[in-house]
Amino acid sequence: EEPMISFSGNSQTNNFNEIFQFLILLCSTLCIPLSIIEMAITKFFLFILTTTLGGIFLCGVNDLITIFVALECFTLCFYLLYGYFKKDVWSSKATTKYLLMGGANSSILVHGFSWLYGSSEGEIELQEIMNDLINTQM
Repeated sequence: EEPMISFSGNSQTNNFNEIFQFLILLCSTLCIPLSIIEMAITKFFLFILTTTLGGIFLCGVNDLITIFVALECFTLCFYLLYGYFKKDVWSSKATTKYLLMGGANSSILVHGFSWLYGSSEGEIELQEIMNDLINTQM
């Protein structure tokens, strides 16, 4: 079956992607009743919705920029959820450590993307990068 391309070629959907999108929806749906006692409902639903949308979009991305944006959308709410309990000292420490590690990891990822972008002669689409890297003579 031919994948369905959307968002000007930035995203594609096929049967394999739909399995992971369903798993992300299932996990986020099961997460809501487990945590509803401790959380303020509106903020928590916003965090879960943003994380779910980022994860679903991450399943079908087709270029480097969209990978980075979807990944940051996916992880941004985890930063907020770790620091949700402001009075807890361990929560503040965990948020600070996770934010520093996430910033370092994002910078390493962008650096790797810049190497891919440069070695593929300015392409950002994954298929074009793969074709350029395969056809490059060493």
